[in-house]
Amino acid sequence: MSGKPQLSARLATVGFVVLVLDLAVGIGFVLVPLLIVGFLSLLRDVFGVLLLPFSFLLGLAGWSADQKTLHAMQVGFLPDGSTHVLRAGCVVLLLVVSGVCSVLASRRVAQPVSLERWLAPCLTALAAWLGSGSLVPVLLPAFLLQCAALRYPALQRAGAR
Repeated sequence: MSGKPQLSARLATVGFVVLVLDLAVGIGFVLVPLLIVGFLSLLRDVFGVLLLPFSFLLGLAGWSADQKTLHAMQVGFLPDGSTHVLRAGCVVLLLVVSGVCSVLASRRVAQPVSLERWLAPCLTALAAWLGSGSLVPVLLPAFLLQCAALRYPALQRAGAR
């Protein structure tokens, strides 16, 4: 009989680790494109300064076609701004709060249903909806694990002390 509760505790611990790692991957999935676009923006500014003398000389020589080519190269360097920084910040904040709610819910053994346990999957679903369609498959395991913790509160007891 001592083997069955130990298996449940191990399963709950593995599920909790997968949940936290999945939320961290979701945060990275949101932040890495913003970092890349920021780096490309910085690179565009550096190349803009390097191309400035050539642009000036082409303008003096009256070669406007070549000047347009330089401008098109500089403008087309960055991808379009489809990711909004405020939206990404909200998604990251929702995922962090969802992770904190999951950690707090795993520490509460005495209460069968707590607010944190209900709030965690709602925040994860809202973050997946706000993030875009590509964030849904990344956050699906975390959402399913948080919903499983709602259905089976005994799974949360592995993290409790």
